[in-house]
Amino acid sequence: MTDAPHRIRVRYCETDRMGVAHHAAYVAWFEEARTEWMRARGWSYRQMEDDGLLLQVVELDVRYRSSITFDDEILVTTRLVARRRVAITLGYEVVRADDGTPVASGRTTLACVDGDGKLRRLPEGLESLPLEA
Repeated sequence: MTDAPHRIRVRYCETDRMGVAHHAAYVAWFEEARTEWMRARGWSYRQMEDDGLLLQVVELDVRYRSSITFDDEILVTTRLVARRRVAITLGYEVVRADDGTPVASGRTTLACVDGDGKLRRLPEGLESLPLEA
């Protein structure tokens, strides 16, 4: 399944004193894009949590390539790059919306846990999603 990239506009509060998007903002942008990626596949974090399952970030990697500033628009493409019984790994590509300049790339690995933090098998629908190139 191919989705349109998720569009985000850099807010002033996400920039540092130099006017450049702060490195920590990328974590929130990945989360926002991941939520929309799941929604596009018929899943919602809210429903999973209501069902007693959580996706807990256990690994995060970001590589910064080019800076962006306040009011720039970025496109975040999310794809499933690995899947195990109890975890998924998502890859992210961030580009500047106006010219396609690569801004950053990253990955998050999310483990499926219950309310007590014990590992649980991914729900059937997530467990069977195809890997995306």
